[in-house]
Amino acid sequence: MRSIEKQFSVFAVSRNAVDRAAKIAHDLGAKLETSESGLAGLVLEVWEARLALRDYDRPRTRSFFVDSQIQRRVVSSRDLLGRALGQHSTTVIDATAGFGSDSFDFLRRGKRVFVVERISLIVFLLKDAIAKIEDSGERERISVFEAVAQDIIPNLPSCDVIFLDPMFEDVEKRSAKPRKAQQLLRLIAGPSSDSNSLLEVARQHAKQRVVVKRPRLSSSLGVEPDHCFTGKSIRYDVYFSRTS
Repeated sequence: MRSIEKQFSVFAVSRNAVDRAAKIAHDLGAKLETSESGLAGLVLEVWEARLALRDYDRPRTRSFFVDSQIQRRVVSSRDLLGRALGQHSTTVIDATAGFGSDSFDFLRRGKRVFVVERISLIVFLLKDAIAKIEDSGERERISVFEAVAQDIIPNLPSCDVIFLDPMFEDVEKRSAKPRKAQQLLRLIAGPSSDSNSLLEVARQHAKQRVVVKRPRLSSSLGVEPDHCFTGKSIRYDVYFSRTS
């Protein structure tokens, strides 16, 4: 596995999770903490049946459970994201997966989903969350790859849509209070620095379109999109494929 930008430790929250925590710490090359009093910084909490992340340098923050992202909610082909993806799309590459909220949304829409994430810790959490999906058919329609998106996209099956949700420093500064997931992603991975080149690679390999998720008032990725779908707080910029 690739090393991650942010160091973290592993801690068993319950007694029944001690052995599992030790194995996870060994597999990820992380420090195993045995006392809650010594916890600081980013911690992977191992519960009996779940995994969570928590920033112990911010005492008021709560644990973030990545598998909570798979919770079902009603989706529609006519909602904002459904229209951005296109009526006839069946396959999606989520090239900047993060904690997978969009990936699991695509899955609920019946898509075949290829999830790309470069951070080892996040990949581990995504795979753990996917293993908890009860529907075996859904589990078979989602695959996770630990890689830099620009490197792996040319080697993945050609998909109808490539989805990008880059994280930018300027957007974070303008945000009044980023969500817990965004705070943790920024802590682990930092802001995106190569989104323009990723967009170009994506446009060369998407069969139909590239969809870029942006805060409603933020700038585009240096290139004017072919179409926009704008909601109250977010915007989907659509770039048609250079191969279509």
